Amino acid sequence: MSRKPRPLVLSEADCQQLAHAAERHDNWRTRQRCRTLLMLHSGKPINTVAAEQGIERDTVAAHRDAWLKNGFAGLVDAPRSGAPRKFPAEHLAVLCEWARAEALTAPQLREKLQQHCGLVVSNWVVQSSLLREGFVWKRTRHSLKKNETSPLLAVPTQNLKNSKPKPSAES
Repeated sequence: MSRKPRPLVLSEADCQQLAHAAERHDNWRTRQRCRTLLMLHSGKPINTVAAEQGIERDTVAAHRDAWLKNGFAGLVDAPRSGAPRKFPAEHLAVLCEWARAEALTAPQLREKLQQHCGLVVSNWVVQSSLLREGFVWKRTRHSLKKNETSPLLAVPTQNLKNSKPKPSAES
């Protein structure tokens, strides 16, 4: 015995807001959830929506249930757990001051952090923290400037035996 699918009924304002979020939202998961709801609103069954989007049937049902329960708040990802940041904000301000004051390498900044703040981090943590703050790392290279001691007129002459004569404008 098959059940008749329940179409998702959305207001015109909700449809417009979902369509806008499906095109412009920052998070790709939220965009996908908005497209899922719009497809369900158009009357497509859950199995068809799941097949067209390449997701599981239970996922489509979960998106619909989250919408019915929480509205737009149900479409956004909940905060995820994870390890705390290794680099506290107060130390980041100090690191930025040091980086602005003088040109130091990441290992030098790391050593300075360890000596002054007692914070042990890797070079990568120092570099990525400064990159997030807008600093740019460039490698140093040797200068390629020419030597200014030789005058411009003292260009070495060509070997006349191997050179071809220049054609004149008259011929």
